[in-house]
Order: sequence, then C-alpha cells, then structure tokens
Amino acid sequence: MSKVNATSSLKLPNFQNVSAEEIRHCKIIGTLGPSSSNENTLRELILSGLNIARLNFSHGDYETHKKNIDMVRRISEETGHPVALLQDLQGPKIRCGKLLNNGIEIKKGEIYTLVFAVEQTDPKVIPIDYKDLVKDVSIGQRVMMDDGNFILRIEDIKGQNVIVRVEDGGLLKPRKGVNFPDAKLSLPAMTEKDSRDLLFGIQNGVDYVALSFVQDPADIHGIKKMIKAMGSDIPVIAKIEKLPAIATIDEIAQAADGLMVARGDLGVEGNVERVPGFQRMILAAGARHAKPVIVATQMLESMIENPQATLAEVADVANGVLDGADCVMLSGEVASGKYPVECVKTMANIIREVEHWTFKRPDRYSTDELDRSRHWEDHEAIARAACEAADSLNAKAIIALTLTGSIARSMAKWRPKTPVIAISPRPEVAARVSLIWGCYGLQNPLFYNTDELLQQLPELLKGLGVVNSGDTVVITAGIPINQVRPTNMVKINRIP
Repeated sequence: MSKVNATSSLKLPNFQNVSAEEIRHCKIIGTLGPSSSNENTLRELILSGLNIARLNFSHGDYETHKKNIDMVRRISEETGHPVALLQDLQGPKIRCGKLLNNGIEIKKGEIYTLVFAVEQTDPKVIPIDYKDLVKDVSIGQRVMMDDGNFILRIEDIKGQNVIVRVEDGGLLKPRKGVNFPDAKLSLPAMTEKDSRDLLFGIQNGVDYVALSFVQDPADIHGIKKMIKAMGSDIPVIAKIEKLPAIATIDEIAQAADGLMVARGDLGVEGNVERVPGFQRMILAAGARHAKPVIVATQMLESMIENPQATLAEVADVANGVLDGADCVMLSGEVASGKYPVECVKTMANIIREVEHWTFKRPDRYSTDELDRSRHWEDHEAIARAACEAADSLNAKAIIALTLTGSIARSMAKWRPKTPVIAISPRPEVAARVSLIWGCYGLQNPLFYNTDELLQQLPELLKGLGVVNSGDTVVITAGIPINQVRPTNMVKINRIP
C-alpha cells in the first residue's frame, strides 16, 4: 500500500483547539510597496494574517516586482503560512499631458479645449493622451480630473477638439487622471504595457491577475485568450470601476473568476453616495455566480498616518464582511503607510469579531435562496449538501479533494461555519484557494494516484494537526479518483 503524505510545508489553521467559528473566513489582501517590501515587515504581515500579496503594476519595475515575488514565496515557505500573489495590471488610464508652468489654475465658468497632445502650448488648451476622445463623448457629458476633484462639462465638439466648461476648478497639475463617467470609451482593456506585464506575471507564477477598467464581458474573454495563448490558466479578477460594467455585472461575473469593487474610481465615475449600492450589487452578483469578491479602497485610510482606525473605518470593514466580501483589501495603508502591520492586525480583529456574531444567526440554507429558474449542476448540489451537513454535525472541517478548486468556490457561496480544506495535486490550485472565503489549500501530488487516499485521509489530517480522533469531517470527491471525475460524492467520516 502506497503511503500518502502532505508534501507541502504549509500549515493550516489550528482547528484542534478552537471551534470552527473562531477560524477567520474572510481573507485579507495587502499591497506591497516601500513600507512593506522588506523582509522583517513582510514576515510580520504574513504572521499577522495577510493572505494575498498584491503587486500593483501601476508602480515599480520588473526587478522590484521579482524581488517581492521571491520574498513572498520564501517567507511563506519559511513561516508555513500560505500567501497567494495577485498581479494588478495598470490598464488604460487617461491622463492630461505636460502643462505650462507645471500646472494651471482652471476657474469655474471658464472654457477650455481638450485635444490629443503631449504638451500644452496654449493656456486655454489642455492636452489629453487619448487619441479617439471625440468619437466616444457627447455634448452634456461630464469630464472629471484629478480623481474627481475638478468637474467640467462638454459644451461642444469641433473636429478633433472637445470644448468644455469648468464647473468645479482648482490647480490642475501635469499627468493627473481624467475620467469620462458618462461615456463608454472604446479604449481596449489591455494596453501594450499590460500585455508585457501579464507575460512577466505568468513567467513568475502569480496566482491571480486583476484586469483594470473592465467595461463588458468581452474584456474578460480577451485577456483569457491571451493567458491561454501564453500556456497558462491563471484566474482573472475583473476590477469594477466604470459605470458600464455595472450595467453588465452578471455577464462579467459569469466570464471572470472573481470581482473587485474598486471603490475609488467608482466614486469618481459615479456619485460617491452611489458607491455603497454598487458594492452590494457587485457582491450579490458574485454570490449568484459563486465567484469571490474583493472590496477595496480606503478601508483603513487614516491608518496611513495614524496607529488606530476611526470608528467609521471599522464600520466600513465590518459592513464589507456583513455584505459578504470574500476579501477586504489594503492599498496605501500597507504599501506606503506608517503602520502596515497594525493595519493587518486591525482588519483581522474586525473580521473575527463580525464573523463570530454572524455565525450565530439563523440557518443559511433556506429553500427561498435556491435559484429555481435554472438547472443545477451536480457539483453545486453536492457543495450545498456538504456545507449543510458540516454545519449540522458541527464538523471540524470540510475536505474537498479537487483538481481545479471549483468545488471550493461553490461551497464558499453557502458561507458554512466549517472551514474548507481543498486538497489538490496542483500547487497553483492549492495557492489560489487562499483568495476564497473560508478555504485553505493543501498540495498532495499523489492525490490521483490511488483511491487509497480516502482510507489514508484520516491519518493525513491528524498528522497535519487538523483533527483529533473522534472529530467529524465531511469529504467531497470525484470517484473513482484515478479517473479524474467531477465531484460526485459527499461522505461523512468520524476520525478513528
């Protein structure tokens, strides 16, 4: 009889001495930057609860990103804490060009002309680095500059020039961002830079890639074709930060492998008071299609400068967890702030507190939540049944034997109290589940060699420190295992 061993040195949460409700389910993403790209700080971040390290390709060069990738992998291995890598592509950001005197004062009521150019030569003409602007905009639409600080409105379109009137002005600096919230732009979601960056990410084994400024499902299909052509199957996160994406959110959720609520640009594109509603719409779409959702931007913004969060920020993180976020994200707080480790600890404490309360709420498996308008796949029904059985029996864990990790995403949709351990022969799948709510990954390369794994699984789990004798686990698998079948079995097992 061949012996099945867990070859990964990664640790799993200590399930033996705590109840399932005490294990943190919502995951934490932190952006690497000057404040966090050193070995000591990164180690503290990982030990404090960082689950995913975000690489922001709007900043930094390949040498810096490669250094961070290698450092995350090494410290993750040394500490035994799994950390996934999320590559965030810059996308087609529109900016104004070089301005006279390193900035111009644009005043309310004044008229300016937007033209495609690199440098300003006339104080009444503002250069924009978008060639096809006149084809995409209409009279009456808004133009937002400098993250929405300045508002202009289109008065006329003459040839290749767009005439605008200032509604809210100020000092406009060079290279500030320009948004057109009322227009659907024909800019491709992938720029030449993004394509080069994507190849770099694939070559260096990132676990997820986030596509910026997604407008419709075609953007997702396009990058997935590129990833496949590069010989990879890296999952794609659609960043929802433009209003056209809200209109097709269900189609985008179907096409993508996850969603990100990019609240900063959503607040610029639409009125800021609409962002909480957008957040709930995006989270609901993710839940409908069993896709993880990340809530991002300004979650603990004040902690960039201060060691403690405000009450409003604590409530914001808590509401993200209550609304069903799979992950909450820290950007400048970890990348450039003064207190990156304290930010991660604060976020982890908020999540645990909220989850401890929410797990005491009534049953989550009401038939009112079932979608009777479509045919369920077998694995969806098995995922729901496994979650309900685990909660009812107060199981120590759900063990999902999986090749792709899709069954773990289906289980996460039902938000079981019981943590899910996804065991896969593929190391990349074991890493990717780090982004999924309540899921933890483990690689076992002998997974599909023999059905004896099911008999040896109790000893494997005890050896990992996951369970004790007498504990109950729920197991899902596709049997026969050596035929690589889709998940078709749920089994309740008491550990001998």
